Amino acid sequence: MTTTQTAKNAADPFNVQGAVERWNDAARKAGNDYLDLYEKTVGQFADLEVRTAKAIKLPFVVEVAEAHASTAREVAGTYATSVRDLLKA
Repeated sequence: MTTTQTAKNAADPFNVQGAVERWNDAARKAGNDYLDLYEKTVGQFADLEVRTAKAIKLPFVVEVAEAHASTAREVAGTYATSVRDLLKA
């Protein structure tokens, strides 16, 4: 058994493969956390845009702001979904 352990340790004494796997897992988690934050931030800015437009009290400005906010949320969601799919690969 000592020979097997020594041979295994001699082949990879620093467990590089394990370190690479842990690094990849941490990078995927950080990427997903960033995407969550990105989507949340875009949503908050979109909400702020709509609230500001409503404060102006001009109907066409509110409609444009709501359309823009909706588009921004949709684009951010699509972007985040696409990147998440890449992170899974």
